[in-house]
Amino acid sequence: MHVSLKPNILFLLIDGLRADKCHGDKKTSVTPHIDSLIQNGVYFNQAICAAPVTFTSLSSLFTGLHASEAIILNNRIFTINQKRKNYVEHLKENGYTTYAFLPVSAYMGPGQIFKENVYKYPYTDTLFNGNGKLIIEKLKKNSLKEPWFYYMHFYDLYETTNFEIDGAGSKELSDKKYGDNKYERVLSAMDVWIGKILDNVDLNNTLVVLTADHATQRGDYDTNLEEYASYCQNIRTSWEPNSISKSVASVKKIPEFLQPIKRFMSKSYSMRRRSIVKDRIQPEIEKIENEDLTPYYKRLKKSAAIIIFETFDDRFRIPLCFSGYGIKSKHIISDQVRSIDIFPTIMDIVNSSDIRNTRGRSLLPYLAGDKMNEVPALMESIPSSTLAYTMNYVGIRTSEYKYFRDRNKTTKNIHLYDLVKDPLEERNLADELPDVVQKMENELTEMRGKKFSDYEKSNELSDDEAQNIEKELRKLGYIN
Repeated sequence: MHVSLKPNILFLLIDGLRADKCHGDKKTSVTPHIDSLIQNGVYFNQAICAAPVTFTSLSSLFTGLHASEAIILNNRIFTINQKRKNYVEHLKENGYTTYAFLPVSAYMGPGQIFKENVYKYPYTDTLFNGNGKLIIEKLKKNSLKEPWFYYMHFYDLYETTNFEIDGAGSKELSDKKYGDNKYERVLSAMDVWIGKILDNVDLNNTLVVLTADHATQRGDYDTNLEEYASYCQNIRTSWEPNSISKSVASVKKIPEFLQPIKRFMSKSYSMRRRSIVKDRIQPEIEKIENEDLTPYYKRLKKSAAIIIFETFDDRFRIPLCFSGYGIKSKHIISDQVRSIDIFPTIMDIVNSSDIRNTRGRSLLPYLAGDKMNEVPALMESIPSSTLAYTMNYVGIRTSEYKYFRDRNKTTKNIHLYDLVKDPLEERNLADELPDVVQKMENELTEMRGKKFSDYEKSNELSDDEAQNIEKELRKLGYIN
């Protein structure tokens, strides 16, 4: 068998996969193939992503930069900043041919990361209703030019827990022995195809990376919350402001000098829609506030009513596993690491040069069984669009504490949680531990610089393009 001078890299990203649902006591899915990757590799059970949504988190992941440094605000849509060098470009410079299999929703806007050898699938397609077969056929053709980097982005968890779709006869989706909730049963169904993909890859010459872009609250829903989420989705979407939408549509093709009117009407429509959604869902939020629930379950139920992007671990703690080529040891590491460390580690494993001036660091010492000093993780609640609901938080996390507050005002919405004693982040200790708050704020200030540089802004994206992207984001639940 031909072995390339550099190993191949199979990058498996499962959109919305939580660390506690990939490995550990809270996992109820049946995933022998994912388990095998973990058992035969190095697994980090406290990996933290940079942002709570796909666009922003992937921009950070692929540049090795903090979220606000990696993105650009392009006419209401956040996309990767093309001025920042990304690791796909760098892999090409190091002799790799890059391939990508990803949902259209991860390929919208002008800031695409992959520009060639890309297969884009509808977000309703899953591994078990067609995507798995397409990938296997591609691998069996042996047409990939070595050394290759193959990025596979699976939307199955996010898609099937947001909407009802045909399971294509997958037995795992309806049998509770494959998971306590829909999310975990979908993961069980995915694992069957992940095993088939791995069967068609030479693991002796392929580094396999398994991770996620961000986590999601839906992974911890029980049956009641799954039903409640569907109920609230109907509340949010069971209306059609025909007069507004028709007015906007009627001015799609107008002379250039009337474009400001079109932009005004588009903005008015978006604000009107946002107001209607908020008015419809606010009574549900008020009812939840008055219910006798634990703080964590109350937070989960609010997320089922409407997603408001914050900086809790529900959306930031992701799995991370390195297996296959170059991974000699087999162990689980509990120290905190960050998603921005992933590509520096890959470059180190495959013995290629790294991008300069990134925020991430190589985790290779961990993989060799050595210890490393922990580095705080910067967390930012930057959404996919300015139309999304966000608390506009920024903060840092260590294995011991999480601290976050308003992005622009240091004394507003201050939160501090003891992650060791309170892993569900239910008790805000900010008033009780002012010394810890000050210490964490000092670290945050040092990490960000004396004045945090906001993301760059651009208007390359037309109003029509922005509206089309927002339409897709609305379907996916990222905006309302």
